[in-house]
Amino acid sequence: MTEKHGSLSQKIPEREKILSVFATETVSALFAFSFSALFSELCYVLMGDEVTWGDVAFPFWSITFFMLFTGMYYLFRIFVSDKVSAVLSLLPALLLFFLGKDISVLPILLPSMIFGIALRLAIHFIPNRKKKLLYAALLLDVITLLFFFVGGEVGRLGVAEKMLCICLVALTFSAVQTYFYEKNKDPFPIYYFLIIAVITLVIPIKKDPINWNKVVNLGQKIAYRIETFTSDVSYRLSSLFGESYTAGYSSIDSNGEKLEAGEKTQLVIHTKDQPYHTYIDEETGQKIKLRKTLYFAGGRGADREQLVRFINFLYENGVDRERVLEFTDISNIEVEYAYLNTKDIIAPAFTFLATEQDGQIKEGVSSKLHRKGYKINVKYLDIDYASTLFTEMLREERETSSLLSYDEAFDYVIRLFGIKFGDIMSREEYEAAVSNIKSGVGKEYLDVTGADSRLKDLAEEITEGAETDYDKCRMLEAYLRKYTYSTNAVGGYNSGSNMSTAEGMADIAQRFLFDTGKGYCVHYTSSMIMLLRLSGIPARATSGFRFAFPFTKADEYEVSSSCAHVWPEAYIENVGWIPFEPTGAYYALSDHSWHRADAKANAENNAQYAGGTNPYESSDIPIYAGSVEEEEPVSKLLAFKVFLPTIVFTVILIIVLAAGIYLIKILRYKYGTPSRKLFYDVEQIKRVLIKRSGNNLKDRGLLSEFKEAAPEELREDLGKVFDVFYRVVYGTGDNTAPTPEENALASEMRKKLNELGGRG
Repeated sequence: MTEKHGSLSQKIPEREKILSVFATETVSALFAFSFSALFSELCYVLMGDEVTWGDVAFPFWSITFFMLFTGMYYLFRIFVSDKVSAVLSLLPALLLFFLGKDISVLPILLPSMIFGIALRLAIHFIPNRKKKLLYAALLLDVITLLFFFVGGEVGRLGVAEKMLCICLVALTFSAVQTYFYEKNKDPFPIYYFLIIAVITLVIPIKKDPINWNKVVNLGQKIAYRIETFTSDVSYRLSSLFGESYTAGYSSIDSNGEKLEAGEKTQLVIHTKDQPYHTYIDEETGQKIKLRKTLYFAGGRGADREQLVRFINFLYENGVDRERVLEFTDISNIEVEYAYLNTKDIIAPAFTFLATEQDGQIKEGVSSKLHRKGYKINVKYLDIDYASTLFTEMLREERETSSLLSYDEAFDYVIRLFGIKFGDIMSREEYEAAVSNIKSGVGKEYLDVTGADSRLKDLAEEITEGAETDYDKCRMLEAYLRKYTYSTNAVGGYNSGSNMSTAEGMADIAQRFLFDTGKGYCVHYTSSMIMLLRLSGIPARATSGFRFAFPFTKADEYEVSSSCAHVWPEAYIENVGWIPFEPTGAYYALSDHSWHRADAKANAENNAQYAGGTNPYESSDIPIYAGSVEEEEPVSKLLAFKVFLPTIVFTVILIIVLAAGIYLIKILRYKYGTPSRKLFYDVEQIKRVLIKRSGNNLKDRGLLSEFKEAAPEELREDLGKVFDVFYRVVYGTGDNTAPTPEENALASEMRKKLNELGGRG
């Protein structure tokens, strides 16, 4: 018999249907958590734990919102259709978003909510989603194994890692079973496998588990060899077509056109030093970590003239060992070339001693090409350019005096740093450096060829009121940092302009400053150099890498091609070359200090920081007791300002929805056609009788069964109503519609059954 309008068999919640829905939603939830955990891990690998998406709590918050809005969907589903209920469940989400968008104490809240709801909607509208999600889980298995074997840190997830394991085991077993379903007509439900996975993880095991290190190491070696082989092939082939493999590092012939990102390893750093500075904030008592940042200059090597200038600068300012340690540090690193072919010696700025296998390196550019595996050992002077003591000395303009003799410099360096000056520089080399210093800075560093009057006027406008050359430098740096950073940029008006000439830099600067207003390091550096020179300050460009160390100490650190950078250096009289960072994507060297004790200054520094990697971290050592008391206020804030209003809104929405649907039913019945009224009465009669039977009565399309289930005194009249129903549904002709008397009888039967058995 064909089922016609009026049957409610598809709407009656049968046990099999409930179990099917439960199984589907279980698969959806397991998949959602697995996907969230792996997405969080991917974000962590690509961007570190400083992004909200990479937080270990992210998958838990995401699945919480996923389940919350799944529940809301089924609440609304009681009253409206499938698609409408999915849309209605977004209304509480929108309210939650607007309530929580200004809650800064828990930044993970909004991203996880958006992710969880988006995932819920995406999964909900997948046709035949249970089967497809099970097969998609196999892909998640592969991704998880790749993270594990190729160096991902899934283990950092802790509890989330165990939950991920439970979810994937249950999904994988169920997926395998689904594949063989045609052979096995009686499959186990998903929650059987879920229970097995949970039991497997909670059963006590011996303290010494199976050692999988050899298998893991083998997998990592294979992956590493494949990666190394492909990179080596690319590297070797590049040598056939030219001398320079410039996947990131280049000389100053950059033209400022659109920049394509790259992640090829260019240098590998080996050092025993900590990757950060530490100091105690005197006001808060909090221990602060400040990550180290290294600027690797190409083609400089050990700059002896700069060292001689700086030693004499310190001597003229009466700096002793105690004071010099406040803003300098002697560091040692080994630099290994990776995918580079260049004659340039690439070493940290202010390197004063560089050695290779054949001995000390004298020049910044070698006569031979250096390839992958080339190593140099470097000693360099790390300077705190934000130190109050150091900046005060930079602002003091002293008259030029005679330079120290070699013997005086020898003794002074030993007193300052405890190193023998003779190991760094011979007497002849020192005297040659002194002679070059006395001859003055080269005229090429004041070349302003190509600069128009707009640049000159801008330089004067920015530096107006500056008392010293250093102040001018800081003013120009601060001004340029306001421009928009973008790698999707253009060069100068002349396509042939690049940074190798003053004319090229002027062209790039003028288009950047007065036309496009956006660019990257090439544009910022070209602009600052030309503005410095127009202000009477010698300036030069330095090309190399800018590398910000992580907070975690490692045996080696890889400097990728994405770290390639160019920056300006200004010549301050009686001091030497001082680097600046006008590029807005990175924090300025003069904006953070190693040993800053003023808490207010630290707060201002973090507030002023724009772009790049935040150099500060203090969360691991909470000496400041006041920070611990924030936990309870956070929970109360979320409860009373976010979740409580959302719950109230949802309840009100459900009440309004239920009342509206009830009102619509009354109106539809009151103003409906006789046939529609009859259908409604019959459906309600069937609901009441099913409920009276304890849900044992099934709607198989036979109204005679419902008649037998009715109270004996109502069966005769109920039979008349059912006869009218069959006449309307299956009858032909124009006289099939129920009469007013028949409608009245059907309504009376519905009301009597409701009085006897309650509403269904």
